[in-house]
Amino acid sequence: MRMIRFLRLLAQILVLVIVALASALISMRFAIHGREVAIPDFRGMVPAEAERVAFDRGLELSRSDHFYSATIPAGRIVSQQPEPGTHVRRGWRVQAAESLGPQLIEIPTVIGLSPRAAEINIRRRGLEIGLAAELPTDASAPQSIIAQTPAPGAQGVASPRISLLYAAPPPDPAYA
Repeated sequence: MRMIRFLRLLAQILVLVIVALASALISMRFAIHGREVAIPDFRGMVPAEAERVAFDRGLELSRSDHFYSATIPAGRIVSQQPEPGTHVRRGWRVQAAESLGPQLIEIPTVIGLSPRAAEINIRRRGLEIGLAAELPTDASAPQSIIAQTPAPGAQGVASPRISLLYAAPPPDPAYA
């Protein structure tokens, strides 16, 4: 008799624990997925409109970069990350890049210039310095630009950055 009561009590407790765990899991699922939102397509929008749309959906829009685009007019969003249609939580930050319009600036030749002269030449034209790297060369050669990307006079360039490779003196010998 006591054993049957004990088993009934144990079964009731087990059922209550299972119901509590199931309701907690279901509540968490609704809480997490209920706060999800699909990323809209910001491409082609002006930044103020894109920020309003993002705010209405509980997202944060961050403009981080600029690119040339032959198809998207200057001052409009040209790309975004994450892609449109991706489901994310509210409050998520969407990275957007703004269009500079079609490329109107000619890429200058900076090969043979000193790194400082090349930087001045690039910035004077409204362009930016991209990556810069040095290549140790013969000690008799002066420090100068030996390669650039994009190439001088390039057309259809996507970014307003010019990356440079310059000659540098070889490192002093080190002995261990």
